[in-house]
Amino acid sequence: MHNPFESRHAPPPHLLLLLWLILTGLVIFGSAVIVDQGLLQEMLAADRSQICLVVMAMYFIGLGQTFIRTRALSQELQAAETLVSRLEQGGPHAGTLDISPEAVRLADGQAVPAGFLCNYLREHFGRRGHAAADGEGGGELLEAYASKVRATTEFGWFFIDLMLKVGFLGTLVGFILMLSSVADTGTLDATTMQKVLTQMSVGMSTALYTTLASLVGGILLSIPYYLHDRGLERLLQLTVQARDVLVPPRLRGGG
Repeated sequence: MHNPFESRHAPPPHLLLLLWLILTGLVIFGSAVIVDQGLLQEMLAADRSQICLVVMAMYFIGLGQTFIRTRALSQELQAAETLVSRLEQGGPHAGTLDISPEAVRLADGQAVPAGFLCNYLREHFGRRGHAAADGEGGGELLEAYASKVRATTEFGWFFIDLMLKVGFLGTLVGFILMLSSVADTGTLDATTMQKVLTQMSVGMSTALYTTLASLVGGILLSIPYYLHDRGLERLLQLTVQARDVLVPPRLRGGG
């Protein structure tokens, strides 16, 4: 799948959050259509296990969690894009970049706001001196920083897998309801057979609707988590570019 953040030019501000809003808007529109057509009411009425309600609640919980993390990562990306852009445009001021354990200051003396990239540069260069410009230990430190952000996505994939398993549980409950209608029947005549078929259809509806709800919810949640992964990848690319290309010449020039 194409990475929307891979471009020669800087992506639009807060692209990650904009993509989340577009996706959520489409989901809301689709949900309104489903409710208007009575399909959601039919699904909930046919589900005797009520697991569809559990899956829907899990989806909204996951959606809220993706919004919080997407907004935070979008802010980090915007701050990193701004800092990298200013460093790329500051060629005449090479050697004037000041990095200390307390702050990162640009050529004009302005302090860079705290964030993922700023904190990493302070830790990598400010605490270890200009020798860090050679890249010693930079990968391990960057991985430690990235793991804090990546943990959110790992939880998201676990949450999606849990949602699918809950849907599978509903499938089993539906089959149990379907088979129990046959097991409780002693003799089969025309009237009894009609009753059995009705009960079996209820069990089958439960099995299919819970499976459908979990699959749709898992697919819709996987998209924002995928975008979160790509956003983190872009943030790490900007960090490596700043660490290995943009910052060392300015430190050496200043030394």
